[in-house]
Amino acid sequence: MDRVTVLGGGGFVGANLAQRLAADGHDVTVVDARWEPTRAAALDGCARLTLDLTDPEAALRAVDGADLVYHLAADMGGVAWFHGPHDWPASLTNGRITGNVLQACTVAGTPRLVYTSSACAYATEIQQTPGEPPRLSEAEHLSWGTPDAGYGREKRYGLHLCEQAPFDARVAICHTMFGELQEHAGERMKFPAAVATKALAARTSGRLELWGSGEQMRSYLHISDAVDRLVVLGMSDAYPGPVNVGAEGAVSCVEVARLCLELVGAADAELVTVPGPVGVMSRDCDSARWESAYGPVSDMSLRDGFARFLDWLDRRRVPRRVVP
Repeated sequence: MDRVTVLGGGGFVGANLAQRLAADGHDVTVVDARWEPTRAAALDGCARLTLDLTDPEAALRAVDGADLVYHLAADMGGVAWFHGPHDWPASLTNGRITGNVLQACTVAGTPRLVYTSSACAYATEIQQTPGEPPRLSEAEHLSWGTPDAGYGREKRYGLHLCEQAPFDARVAICHTMFGELQEHAGERMKFPAAVATKALAARTSGRLELWGSGEQMRSYLHISDAVDRLVVLGMSDAYPGPVNVGAEGAVSCVEVARLCLELVGAADAELVTVPGPVGVMSRDCDSARWESAYGPVSDMSLRDGFARFLDWLDRRRVPRRVVP
């Protein structure tokens, strides 16, 4: 698997993955429709192609000659993104991209593909009880129920297409990831980056706002651990079927917020809940299938992961002007 192509390589996960693969000595090509300047350094050593994968010909050009393709390309954002007006056009775009990529890999004779699905593909019916996060299992919770929004429906459909592909198409079901290079401004920002930036701002404002009750529960995987697993999934001979890539051990939004405030030295800041989109109330990740195929995992702690992320964010904040 020397020649590796990362579709969506300009994004948060894609840029981190491409950086790791290049450091490991692979011949890496990254493909995206646009490039974020803050991720430019991470892509040093990678060839770049600027392509719109909603075009079938562009998809064929993107995968041509690759031994391994990581398909991370998607129009996506946080809970406000796909619980609002963006969900419909984004779902259409994502469906086109995935169909084009799978068709292109079939035509090009791509030996192996890794498709990043999402925990949003799981049945939402069992994720609505506050304080009781179910450990979502690939074998039990993917074949029934209602995925989360159009985004989740498309991610489940992509998973099923990969299961029927006439080549080695593997599926990573990604749970909440966070860390360096993540979007930390604008509508596409996800909760980990939003709460981290709010905690940094609370040093001066003395206040941090959370959407909903703050009781929503998720598990969080630092990007370095996520990349480790994506590399294993792509390079290993073993593949147990669609497999979770996430951390076990769900915590509430309030717990994450208080941890971030403590880490930035603003533990006394006021924590306020306000109305806003929240998604499902609670979910956790079952890693049994992963560990059965690839062995036990040892993930970075939530505290250490957010400490790294907050330090990265803090170093990118615009220095405040000091008036004599």
